[in-house]
Amino acid sequence: MLGRLRVSSFVVSESRDTVYNGSTREDNPLSERTAINVPLLMVDYRVTTRFGLQVSTAVPYIARTGTAHLSTGDLPFRDAVHGLGDTNVVGWYHGGSPFRWHWTASAGLSLPTGDSRPPRFRAERSEGSLVPLSRLQAGSGTVDPTLGLSLERGLHGGRLVSSLAARVPFSENSDGLRVGVSSEVGTGWAHEAWTHRVMGYGRLSWLHRAQDVFQGTPVLVGGGDWLYVTPGVGVMLGHALNAQAEVKLPIYRHLANRQLDSHAIFQFGISRQF
Repeated sequence: MLGRLRVSSFVVSESRDTVYNGSTREDNPLSERTAINVPLLMVDYRVTTRFGLQVSTAVPYIARTGTAHLSTGDLPFRDAVHGLGDTNVVGWYHGGSPFRWHWTASAGLSLPTGDSRPPRFRAERSEGSLVPLSRLQAGSGTVDPTLGLSLERGLHGGRLVSSLAARVPFSENSDGLRVGVSSEVGTGWAHEAWTHRVMGYGRLSWLHRAQDVFQGTPVLVGGGDWLYVTPGVGVMLGHALNAQAEVKLPIYRHLANRQLDSHAIFQFGISRQF
């Protein structure tokens, strides 16, 4: 049946090259930069009109660079992680009425298909480096529950959409690292722009991420709160083909410790119904 299967491919990209201590911007003495590019493949199968299954997996590429200033001279350093990431398996259920409030609830598991490695702290860390190697992980190494809820309703000729999503790790992996809990809540509005084939939208969201914990001790980077505004556009390229682009802009942040952060997160995607 047409529309039972949707296959989507996305790329999420950001460059963390600015130092923040809480909400205050500071110098970057080692010129550190963490480039993160994550291709994502998602398959969504509608079993019935209300129930479906979704499987997604990522192939992250994370590269960290910088320069350590030693008494013997400058020493450039680089570390990279790439390969298959964790796989999410989710079941969803639609409820409500398309003409009034329409909601979707989801629950699933993040499976440890991505590689993890023992946390290590190099000598640059004591020289002011901001990125210990515990942050460069393709996978978590644990089975983590995921939860989601979205609400949607027509408003002023468009659609009002609100959502809540969370990933709740509760155990350490074999190396003693437990990834921090993350949750995001947001609301936005979408409306046709110029033609029914183009949909413009905007979203306001709040992201909270707890610090990772290694053998009972919080890792000194990672964690914090972000408030994002996200403009985006979706375009119908054919009867069953759609493209999407958006940019996630932090308008407020309060990080748990002094760490690198990005000015924007970009996402591009394409999906096809079968």
